[in-house]
This record gives sequence, structure tokens and C-alpha cells, in this order.
Amino acid sequence: MNSTTPRVSMDRDGKVSASGKRAPLGTVTRRRFYVSDAFAEYFPAHEFSYYRDFFGLPGETLKQERRTHVVLVRRTVMDEADKHACLFVVKCHRYPILPRLRTGFRISKAENEFKSLLYLRSAGVPAVEPVAFGVERTAAGLVRSCFIVTRYLEAAVNLADWQWHHAGLYADRATRRAVHLRRLGAIFQRLHRARFFLFTAKTKNILLSPIADVDPEMHLIDTPYARTLHWLPLARWAQGRDLGYCLGSFYPAVTAEDLKSFYEGYLPDALGDSDEQLQRRVLHAICVQQNITPLARSVNTVKDYLRRRRRARRLRFAQR
Repeated sequence: MNSTTPRVSMDRDGKVSASGKRAPLGTVTRRRFYVSDAFAEYFPAHEFSYYRDFFGLPGETLKQERRTHVVLVRRTVMDEADKHACLFVVKCHRYPILPRLRTGFRISKAENEFKSLLYLRSAGVPAVEPVAFGVERTAAGLVRSCFIVTRYLEAAVNLADWQWHHAGLYADRATRRAVHLRRLGAIFQRLHRARFFLFTAKTKNILLSPIADVDPEMHLIDTPYARTLHWLPLARWAQGRDLGYCLGSFYPAVTAEDLKSFYEGYLPDALGDSDEQLQRRVLHAICVQQNITPLARSVNTVKDYLRRRRRARRLRFAQR
């Protein structure tokens, strides 16, 4: 596991503390960030002395939303012989006032993702390398913004894109899909045995690398809500959510043969249920993910209605 070093902690007046302690409560904001020792040369202190230096970095925009900005950044290091370049993904989150109210007693999404990626790698589960994270809190302790930096995995494609654009290029695509499902089952079995759950286990958050291999390595990304749950009823609910999210996001939809391949890697149940009980719970979770159950369809209809209302409201505001 890469060690992490607190570089600076800033208060409102720009005073810097190398101790990593929080700024006084009387200040308007409290900012702190951590940079992994293994990548400190790519983010040197003379360029990244302050929290705000990680925002607005030049690079290729991968995702742009009202509250989230993801950019691909190239950083170069010079040594005596040559210069070395490395790509990083910088993901910045901003919290409006209402969502901010829920963050008072939680660590930020960026810090939770950074720590969960470290945990996954220490547990032997392939995941992207966490590089740095930072968080800005108000005087009341509410998260105003945060960021996380991870290393970009080159020559990789997420599992969702592989199914849409790459699977058809191979004559043995059914065999490759079965291999991916067995590998996924083994990964989830290891995580759930340790009572660790991802909560964002969709196919778009699973990278395959190198893509040309019959059995490429899988790397997990985007784990801002991952956590450990020890209470068994809650763990079983989280287990169903993880497996339902993952298997329910496959395209084409998983078949009985696909589920058989997945369970070859996952069974026996990590939480002690019988195979039949687990399969019933997972099948229901898949139906919920695909909005097949009446309750799921109703909830999704309400969500779509609220999204349309918000979009229309923003459009009217922009036209004024």
C-alpha cells in the first residue's frame, strides 16, 4: 500500500501548517489534501502548495456536470537521463447548499474513494492507483468541495464499452463473456467475504486491460460509497445491491448461462446463505436494477419526472 503524506493544511488567511491538523473552527473554510509519496514528484510542492491548485488543471475533459468535473491530465517529470510522462484522472466535486447539509458527519466522497481504493489494492483486488485527494469544509464542518486524483490506466476499456463496441469483434465473444463473469464472481466473493461492498458496481466502473487478451485483468474504479458493513441483515442487502447493479447493467441482459458462469466464481455464498436463497435475492435485485418490478418502475417514473422538472427550471432560469 502506498503511504500518504499530509502536505499542507490551510486556513482562510492562507497560513500553512505542515502538521496536517485541521484549521481553527473560527475560519470560513478548512482545506486539506494528501498526496501519495509514490507520485509526489508529479505534483511537486512548489506547484501544488495549496488546495485550489488541483482545480482547473489543463487537460482533456472526460465529464462535465453541474457538480462534477473530470479531466485527464498529463504530468511530466525530468530526471538526469530523460523525462517521463504519466496520465492522471482528476475528479472534482462541488456541493451546493442543500446537498452540503448531508455531509456534516461523513468523510467526503473523494476521501472515501481514496481509502477504499487503497483497501482494494491491499486486499489483492486490482483497482486503479489512488494518487491524491483533498477536501474543503465550511466552519460548520460541511463539505464544500473535494477532489481525488487517480492514475489513468492506459490501453483499457470499461466493461460496458467492451460489450457495446468490442465484443462483436471476436469470434469467441461468448467464451470471453463467460470468463469476465467468472472473474467478476471471484472478485465479489473476496470482497463480500470481508463484508466490503462497493455500491457502484456497474459495468462502466470495471476496466479491462489489456483489451486484446482472452482473460484481461479487471480493475475497479469509481468507489466513492464503498464501505464495510458487519451487521448481517444490512450486509445481505448490500450484497444484493452490489450483484444486482453489476449483473443488471450487462448488455445484452444476462442469461441463465451467464449467471451460471458468474456463480462458478462466486459460490458458495460469502454471507452463509444457501445457493438457492442467494440466487433468488440476486435475481430480484437484477429486476429492480432493470426496472422490471412494479415498485422499481414507479420509483423510476417519479425520478424521471423530477429530473425533467429540474431541467426545465434551469432552462427557464438560463433564458432570463
